[in-house]
Amino acid sequence: MLSVFSVAIHNKQTGFSLIELVMVIVILALASLAIGSQFMQSAQSWMLDERIQTASQLAQARAEQLLADRRLNDYSAVPAGTTTETLTGNFAGYTRTTLVSSYAGAACPVLDCRQVVITVTDADGQVRAETSLMVADY
Repeated sequence: MLSVFSVAIHNKQTGFSLIELVMVIVILALASLAIGSQFMQSAQSWMLDERIQTASQLAQARAEQLLADRRLNDYSAVPAGTTTETLTGNFAGYTRTTLVSSYAGAACPVLDCRQVVITVTDADGQVRAETSLMVADY
């Protein structure tokens, strides 16, 4: 014969309640939002680093080109003035500006020097790299 006490023991259920499952889902959702936010910030930082590196390489390539022109064609191959290049192909969106000006400061070891400043901006118009060098007439 079953007593009230034995019926209560047999009706005990095991497992998770609906409220416990909902709480677990909410906690997992909040954790995934935090991780997703960090992932997005990381991706944006990576893209910015890539733009800066590309701009630095473009500035360095222009500086090397000017120095090669100076070596091969003489000092007059680097005339004073400003040139702006809107790059295409793999570098579409980048703009490279070269400013060559006369320089007669104490850093000039000879009579005639030119200061060269190369600036590279990206598609957002932000300056991402700038390189300066001095070209002397020996």
